[in-house]
Amino acid sequence: MRKFNVLSSFWLKIIALITMTIDHVGLLLEMTSDGDLKLLQLSEYFRMIGRLSLPLFIFMIVEGVIYTRSYKKYAVRLSIFALAISIVYIILEYSSLRRYAVSLLRSGNAFLDLLMTSIVIWALRQEDKRKLLVILLPLTLSITSFVVKGIETSTTIQIYWFPCFLTMRYDWFAIILGVGFYYARTLADLYIKYTESKTGMDKDIWIMNNNYQILVNIIATCSLVVSGFVYYACWYLWPNGAFINIRVASIQLMAILSGAFILLYNGKRGYNKAWFKYSCYLYYPLHIVILVIIYVSLTGGL
Repeated sequence: MRKFNVLSSFWLKIIALITMTIDHVGLLLEMTSDGDLKLLQLSEYFRMIGRLSLPLFIFMIVEGVIYTRSYKKYAVRLSIFALAISIVYIILEYSSLRRYAVSLLRSGNAFLDLLMTSIVIWALRQEDKRKLLVILLPLTLSITSFVVKGIETSTTIQIYWFPCFLTMRYDWFAIILGVGFYYARTLADLYIKYTESKTGMDKDIWIMNNNYQILVNIIATCSLVVSGFVYYACWYLWPNGAFINIRVASIQLMAILSGAFILLYNGKRGYNKAWFKYSCYLYYPLHIVILVIIYVSLTGGL
């Protein structure tokens, strides 16, 4: 089975960045389609491919929190970029560019998803259970973000007390994914302990044969599938759900296909030079700015 584990963290990040870019290009096509059915259909295909990115990013966040030497530095990096993107959103909200970026503003800040998920995973790893109270912040923000977006997309109500720069991109779905990926290791350990008396294989043997990572990957993928269908059900069953809710849910369900890449993960970091690590952080805001500039130019400028 070892020969099938060919993807390191480096390659999962590359795949996540590519699929995310495809997703945002799909959004650009949708915004500039002007009712063209062919462009709208192409946009939907692009956005389906883009659904693969979030689980891969969250999977890497969990790995990052587990293996980082300093969670404080890790969290500070995520916080800086989450804050930077929020500042950009504030500028867009109160500038003449707002009409060009309305879809972006409504979609939420993806770095908030990564930051909030990392906080939850960090809290779960603490021996002092009082620190679990920290989880209340991510849960409150994610649920509020989900409810606000649900109300605004299924009704004509606009909720102004919850600003766009605090909106998460995937809300509690990102956090549930992270928790599922984190506990995949716990469930793998329980399974090994349960079968140890029958097979004679302890955890060290599983790790030596690389079967431990394979088991973790399988459990993580199962968690992804369950989380995906739960998220789909919540959007589908939303009271007074508009077509957009069902469409969002249907497209988001494609996220479970990213499990194919998680199954190929070998547990190794791979290439991780400093320039690449920071480029991954910078890529999100830079490519968004480029796409906004392209959109502005295609729609006739300011």
